[in-house]
Amino acid sequence: MNLVLWCFATVLSGYFAFRILRQWLAKRKPSHLAWFIGFFFYFFSAFGSTLSYLIGWDAAIYRLWYVTAAALVAFLGAGQLYFTVKPRWAHLFLVFISLLTVAMFIKVFGSALDVSKLSLHGEEIGGTALPHAARAYSPLLTAPGSLALIIGAFYTAIRRHSKSGLWIGIGSLIIAMGGVFTRFGVTEFLPIANSIGITLIFYGYSLSAKPRTIQVGAPQKV
Repeated sequence: MNLVLWCFATVLSGYFAFRILRQWLAKRKPSHLAWFIGFFFYFFSAFGSTLSYLIGWDAAIYRLWYVTAAALVAFLGAGQLYFTVKPRWAHLFLVFISLLTVAMFIKVFGSALDVSKLSLHGEEIGGTALPHAARAYSPLLTAPGSLALIIGAFYTAIRRHSKSGLWIGIGSLIIAMGGVFTRFGVTEFLPIANSIGITLIFYGYSLSAKPRTIQVGAPQKV
């Protein structure tokens, strides 16, 4: 069942990433770039999980999977900040998480792996194959990324009466719940939560990306 759900999540997130890439190539907005990286990382993490059920874990794929799975929410949070705070603060956050992701990539690829964990077939192993020093980077990305994404989304939903923020916030909470259930050993809920959550986030993003219509011919006050 998990294999089917991860396959679905891979196809879904890949399509979303392609859609956002086209928007970024057309408009070159940093918010589109942040959202594209977040959705592409989600695509790769879902793809890595799919491969783990089909052929088991490859060392290089596992390392890339762990970095992208940890960093994806940070880039989605950066994308949300462009709708929440002044652009310069969103720029700084995007630069910060980009540098942190590169540092995590270097650390993860320079760390030894627990081969016994990688040999497990068809199981959710998380970051248990890596040493603690490499896994310590993960909360530095997920914590601020989740706060920026969830709080920023609900802030725009309440303050600006934004349906976009509401759907992004709900989707983010569902993904977070999937992580909580996984910690308690209920791994079957993770791909379900991720698929539903990422769909709602993309739907909210699509609403925010729609051009605003301006009424023409209405009387203006002087």
